[in-house]
Amino acid sequence: MLEFKSEAFAIAPGEDEATNPGIFGKALAEWLAGELIARGHAAGEVIAEDFGWCVPVESKPHALYVACASADEQPGSWRVFAFAEGGLLGRIFRKDTRDEDVARIYGSVKAAITARVDVRDVLEEPA
Repeated sequence: MLEFKSEAFAIAPGEDEATNPGIFGKALAEWLAGELIARGHAAGEVIAEDFGWCVPVESKPHALYVACASADEQPGSWRVFAFAEGGLLGRIFRKDTRDEDVARIYGSVKAAITARVDVRDVLEEPA
């Protein structure tokens, strides 16, 4: 997980109605979707979840996501992490690539975020 501070990602009025109250990150997720596409990943439309805003990333045989959410109820504080779902057959037949795929997406996310001049105080927390 990455935590960082930036005022670059505006919060739209009522944005947290699609998530839980006080959970924002739609602008961050939309920006990251564009960055992932620019870096060669097949990112889809941003979707709202209870815990934040997710960028689906096309991957087989499992689903990959990058989740974005506000952090610590502080304006301009953000959390981003990547995760995978599914892949039961891969795990059964020992061809599970979820860890590698998550690491690849996470690397692209980290590179995009740390390249911005308007991002500060980046902290990386192990999963």
